[in-house]
Amino acid sequence: MEHRLIEIKGEVLFEEYLHSLGVTPRHLDQEQEIYLQDRHLAAIRRVKGELRFFLHAAELTHA
Repeated sequence: MEHRLIEIKGEVLFEEYLHSLGVTPRHLDQEQEIYLQDRHLAAIRRVKGELRFFLHAAELTHA
């Protein structure tokens, strides 16, 4: 199964969306994978030296 990532343009929007899912993200200034229990919700990745924020497409239907 392929996991599709949707880029969220903007740290504030990304953080607000995670809060709406019940997640309090920490350290948005570093690469990481974000989980809620066993669900992989999001990722912060460094692309060409810049941090980018992504949500798993499947999680957009859970909100």
